[in-house]
Amino acid sequence: MMILQYHFVLKALALCLILTGIHTYLGYHVVRRGIFFIDLSLAQVAALGSSVGVLLGWGHGLPVQNYLVSLAFTMLGALLFVLFRRSHERMPIEALIGITYAGAMALSLIVLERSASGTEEIKEMLAGSILTVSNRELLFIAALYSCVGLIHWIARRPLLLVTENPGEAKRRGMRLWSWDLVFYATFGFVVTSSVKVAGVLLVFAFLIIPAVAATVAVRGAARRIVFGWLFGVIGCIGGLELSLRLDWSPAPTIIATFLVLLVGTWGVRGRAGVD
Repeated sequence: MMILQYHFVLKALALCLILTGIHTYLGYHVVRRGIFFIDLSLAQVAALGSSVGVLLGWGHGLPVQNYLVSLAFTMLGALLFVLFRRSHERMPIEALIGITYAGAMALSLIVLERSASGTEEIKEMLAGSILTVSNRELLFIAALYSCVGLIHWIARRPLLLVTENPGEAKRRGMRLWSWDLVFYATFGFVVTSSVKVAGVLLVFAFLIIPAVAATVAVRGAARRIVFGWLFGVIGCIGGLELSLRLDWSPAPTIIATFLVLLVGTWGVRGRAGVD
């Protein structure tokens, strides 16, 4: 396999596997909550924050400052989504999520047009740069996502109950907004970090496609999460291998591989006659 011959590709593969681990789990929550585009929207808000950082002169030369600006924007977006849920009866949350995405995308393009490297910044915002991930970025992401995973493991029962059956959670006296705040805040940390290295489109693919394939293929939360992880691992390895062999950009190739696997999952499900 060609991916085993290049050190920088092995780092990209390690990054993709880390992203698969945390995003598949968060994607399960997103799919079960029926808020499919919230990840795309929040990812674009993170990209908007990063774009503002670039305009302020905090680009690649000052990554910490740029990250903090991006994180601040993401946390504001996460707080908005917590409030959106409380107003769900008056306004469909998907409409508000769509408005947030469109607004963040438009503002990002306006901001980056004023940057000297605007075209490259826009491309990186969408497709990321997983082949140039540094050891420091890889270690930071691994450590951060491990902390997020630990938080979700400790709080797994209430978080899954709020996701699976919010009516039952409310009947038990749980404050849904507080658990939503935990979910969206940790979600925001993950998305902010992922967008910096993987781009908006690949982050969306990692969150949604494995989770949807798992929902199609198997039943039960645990089995769906495990299936999503296996789906993501196969898609990452296959996508990077194809990217090298065909000389295609890695992020779009991984997404295309995910789509082929998703269609294959649907096909196998249909032949098996699974409900």
